[in-house]
Amino acid sequence: MITYTVYERADGESNVALRADSIVFVKEGFAWLALFVPMLWMLFYRMWLVLLAFVIIMLVVQAAATAAGFGEMLAGWITLGASLLFAFHANDLRRWTLARKGYAFAGLVTGRNREECETRFFDGWLATQEADHVPPAPGPGEPQKIVTPQPPAPPRQKGTRDDDVIGLFPEPNT
Repeated sequence: MITYTVYERADGESNVALRADSIVFVKEGFAWLALFVPMLWMLFYRMWLVLLAFVIIMLVVQAAATAAGFGEMLAGWITLGASLLFAFHANDLRRWTLARKGYAFAGLVTGRNREECETRFFDGWLATQEADHVPPAPGPGEPQKIVTPQPPAPPRQKGTRDDDVIGLFPEPNT
């Protein structure tokens, strides 16, 4: 099972569709891409302060290893260890960056893959958004909107061609 923490903008956008577009899912655990290409990973997620700190730390580590007389081999191992340490904490640093950008924790979701996690989260999230959204009462002088319930769709009859191919495709059996 995969676990994601979910964040949404805390600025209180009233449009549910815009709020849904700005929701961010951050995977819990180790970030493999952050291990192999840490700087590109930080650039992709726009983690500018983390990138700056990472570059400074790596330069200091390299300079200290060179000044101490360690060989290039040991300096490479130290760099690999620092990258490994970063990969373990990369998603935590991403959460910290999101908090600095004004995102708030919206939930925690688990599933077999990212798609399932997104589906589970949005099923619950949209239900709470619809429950929270109550249309405003009409003001003085505004006409009251009357909503009539729609009748249910008639049941499908056997032998109808509703399940045939539709669209720009040719008719079946032609």
